[in-house]
Amino acid sequence: MCWHYSGSNEKSVAELTRLTSFTSDALFNPAESGRFSHERERRLLGDFLQNDSNPFHANHGWYRSTVQVRLPKEKMKFTSEMDPSIGTIKVDVHHRLLTDIIKSAFADAAASNFYMTPFEEYWEKSDGRTVKVYSEVYSSPEMLRVYQDVHSLPREASDDLERTVASLMLWSDATQLANFGDASLWPIYLYFGNQSKYTRGRPTASACHHVAYIPTVPSHSNYLHTPCTNCSA
Repeated sequence: MCWHYSGSNEKSVAELTRLTSFTSDALFNPAESGRFSHERERRLLGDFLQNDSNPFHANHGWYRSTVQVRLPKEKMKFTSEMDPSIGTIKVDVHHRLLTDIIKSAFADAAASNFYMTPFEEYWEKSDGRTVKVYSEVYSSPEMLRVYQDVHSLPREASDDLERTVASLMLWSDATQLANFGDASLWPIYLYFGNQSKYTRGRPTASACHHVAYIPTVPSHSNYLHTPCTNCSA
C-alpha cells in the first residue's frame, strides 16, 4: 500500500493488483529486485533484440513491418470500411515470408512423408457398395483440381522439374505470453495439407510453422483515434 499511495498519483487499484501477480509468482526472486535498474534492463533487452541469437532476428527469416489498423469509433457511422474519417493506429508485426517457409519445409527430412500427388480414396463395403472417402486434404476434390490446373500450365523447353501443390492451412488463436501479467498476442500458424492429419496432430512431429505474431490493440487505443490520412488500402 505504501507503493500505491506514494510517488505518482496515476496508479490504480487494478495496477496494484496486477503488481501482486508478479511478486507472488514462483519465478519472482526478491533478492534480484534490490539490484534492479530500468535503464540497464532496457539496454540489455535492446542488445538482445539486435543480437543474432534473438529468434526473431532477420537472419532467422523474420521481418518487422508496420501496418495501419483501422479503428471504427463506437457510436459513429461510416459510409464504408474505407471511409477516410475512420481512425487508425500503427502496429508493428513480426512475420516470415510464406515462400521461405515452403522452401524450408519441403527441403526438410519431414517432407519425405508429404503427399506430392493427390488421389481419391474409396471404401469398398462388405455389401458391395463403394463409398467415396473424404479424410485428408491431399485426397480432396479441391486439391485434385488445383493439381490439374498446375500441371496444365505451359512449360519452357528446359523445364523438367516436378510440379506439385503446397496446401497451406493457416490458423490463429490468442496466446498468453507469461505465467504472470496479462501480456498476450495472436500468433499465426501454418500447417501443410500435404501431410497426414495424424502426423500433424503429434506435437513431436514439429509440423507447425510460425508465420507471424500480431500484437493486441492497446487498451488505450480509444485515445489514439485520429482521422486516417492518405489511406488508400
